[in-house]
Amino acid sequence: MPLLPIVALCGAALAVAYVTYGRLVTRWLGLDASRPTPAVQLNDGNDYVPAPVPVVLGGHFTAIAAAGPVVGPILAGLAFGWLPALLWIVLGSIFIGGVHDASSLFASIRHRARSITEVVRQHMSRPAYVTFLVFVWISLVYVVIAFADVTAGTFANFQIERITHAGNTEEVVLNGGAVVVGATAYLVLSLALGLLLRFTRAPWWSGLIVATIGMVIVIVTAPEMAAALDARGYTFMNTQGKDAGLLARYWDQVLLVYCFAASITPMWLLLQPRGLIGATFLYAALVFGVAGTLIGGWSSTGELAIEWPAYKGFTDATGAWLFPFLFITIACGACSGFHSIVASGTTSKQVQNEADVRPIGYGSMLLEAMVAVFALASVMILTPGTEAAKPDTIYALGLGTFAAQLNVPMMFAVSFGLLAFSSFVFDTLDVCTRLGRYVLQEITGLKGFAGGAIATLITLAAPSVYLWNSPPGSFRTFWLIFGTSNQLLAALTLVGVSVWLWRTGRNVWFALVPAMFMVVTTGTALVLNFRAFLRAYRIRPETLVLTNMTIAAVLFLLGGLVVFEAVRVWRMSRGGVPAPTQV
Repeated sequence: MPLLPIVALCGAALAVAYVTYGRLVTRWLGLDASRPTPAVQLNDGNDYVPAPVPVVLGGHFTAIAAAGPVVGPILAGLAFGWLPALLWIVLGSIFIGGVHDASSLFASIRHRARSITEVVRQHMSRPAYVTFLVFVWISLVYVVIAFADVTAGTFANFQIERITHAGNTEEVVLNGGAVVVGATAYLVLSLALGLLLRFTRAPWWSGLIVATIGMVIVIVTAPEMAAALDARGYTFMNTQGKDAGLLARYWDQVLLVYCFAASITPMWLLLQPRGLIGATFLYAALVFGVAGTLIGGWSSTGELAIEWPAYKGFTDATGAWLFPFLFITIACGACSGFHSIVASGTTSKQVQNEADVRPIGYGSMLLEAMVAVFALASVMILTPGTEAAKPDTIYALGLGTFAAQLNVPMMFAVSFGLLAFSSFVFDTLDVCTRLGRYVLQEITGLKGFAGGAIATLITLAAPSVYLWNSPPGSFRTFWLIFGTSNQLLAALTLVGVSVWLWRTGRNVWFALVPAMFMVVTTGTALVLNFRAFLRAYRIRPETLVLTNMTIAAVLFLLGGLVVFEAVRVWRMSRGGVPAPTQV
């Protein structure tokens, strides 16, 4: 079966949805383009910084897209087949993920760009507010654990793959050292771009062009630079197939140190310029995918023909059921609670007009869905029995195959894919740590720079201990907990937004129905996860298994409490209790 018609149909569906359903969603929310936003009213040059749509969209898109829409669809496609994964990505992003992102961004803007927990505090109850804060913080900690582990594995990886293209077999080196060089350059260029935009009158696009050219040069020369550093005794490089497991543990800690520094760095210096460069990676990956599919995707027998089974059964090789684990595994590719924390934590402080909610909130979710479609396409073109073990490898090789249709050198495309993958995760890691700091400061009342630093250290302490004591490749276990907590966070966010919409007289069904579906799905997943961890603990009692089992139980109880409070408030509202005054 040719790949192109499937991908084209997905792209068309998402484009039509943006124009039609996206417009309806923003109308139901009640956007007012003439109303000043908090970014304009509270502009302080640090956290509240109004910016044009391309800048905000770039930062928001790279923060939410990250490795989620890459790793999740690949794991789900391998486990259950590409068709159910594709259907959930497209339909889920249109009717659930896009609604979730746009509504949480708008709710935050209408509450002085405070976090989504503020909406819960004002329109539900104090217990629901505290519960929601704790739930959010635990979810953010698991995001850091999952994505740091995936990135560290990419940095420590070294393997050689043989790829056949146009009848020729080519050896492609998956070089973690080269990714380290590229990632370092990515961060340095982001800082340079931030300083340029802050202290000169240069337009943002001119600095971005220079930074993009610099990144292309780095990608081309990174393998040689990494090999030279390795030859000089820099053992953090892995260009000779060293102990990847041990290296990954060290890289975990290095990444957490970076997260600490990034969390307390002003947004204009790192977050906004890095968002511009990171978005360029995402757009380039989409261009490779779209153009490569257009050129090579017509054939039903060529390199871009679909080889992977459309449906592999209701149960995967580990015994997991398609429902609910397909939805949990894909996670960010269709709906993500983490998006609400980004939208209400950093993005809402940069939106300069409420009309920007549709492209930034709803539109970015549909763009992320397209990233997920092409990540899944890298599985669809695999021959059964030849799939690689790691999602970053599958993605990089898939991107290389797409780019090869454009006569782009395979080695460059694969290196680009690995660097793009790691840069996506960088964007999520530092944003997530900053958001964890915000939430913990809200819980504890810590103030000022010192309070922010303490809150950041506390947020990163658990991931540091957890990752150091975890065996290599544990990201699959982390992914189950991350996906479940992330999807339940989305459900609870939609519950909170639904209560706000109800109590302020707006249309509510478009947010409430997705909330109910997500609550049932994630609640089922938590119960099944708890049972699986309990069985594993009885066979081999280990601290990490006990920790995961405990977290699953805690998340279930916290989520149940928030839903209970929402139902109680709804019943009070029906009884005539007046709604709280909005900020």
